[in-house]
Amino acid sequence: MKASFGSRLAAYIIDFFILTILVSVICSALPVKNNDINKEITEIANKMINNEIAPEEYYKEYKTLLYTNEKEGLVETGISLLLTFGYFIVFQYMNNGQTLGKKLLKIKVVDNETKKPTTIIRGLLRSIFIFNILSSSYSILLIKILSKNTFITGHMILTDVESIVALICIIFVLYRKDGRGLHDLVANTIVVKEEGE
Repeated sequence: MKASFGSRLAAYIIDFFILTILVSVICSALPVKNNDINKEITEIANKMINNEIAPEEYYKEYKTLLYTNEKEGLVETGISLLLTFGYFIVFQYMNNGQTLGKKLLKIKVVDNETKKPTTIIRGLLRSIFIFNILSSSYSILLIKILSKNTFITGHMILTDVESIVALICIIFVLYRKDGRGLHDLVANTIVVKEEGE
């Protein structure tokens, strides 16, 4: 039987917190940077609101801050990407289609036809857009190669595409009878309740 949207959402929230804690603990061992991007973005936004700078200047400074933040945060992005891949793809594969959140909610990801656990490749297909794997990979691979403007434009486009795909996935899960999101359709998977539940 298909898993409910509520149980899937609750499992995702649990998994998100687990992953966030893991990333935070590991990244806390890294050297501290003095870069407070939120403060700097607020400062340039206030300058624009007070007509101290034009919107074009704001956008130029904003892009520079984002680019610098991405460049200085490559190690953190890499750690987050590896843990996301490891947790949502490898760990889930090795645990019968379940992350810790799914285990607690007694749901699992299975092949839509055989109802058996999926492969790592299907897990990757299922996860590539909904867990920011694509935009994180883009950052790691291309930030040193592309110009600032090209990189920021590409990153913004990828982030928007990931957001749209995630929204479509949610809509599909809510309104399709079988509860399969776009990511499930692409990977030919379904999230079901554990047997006996």
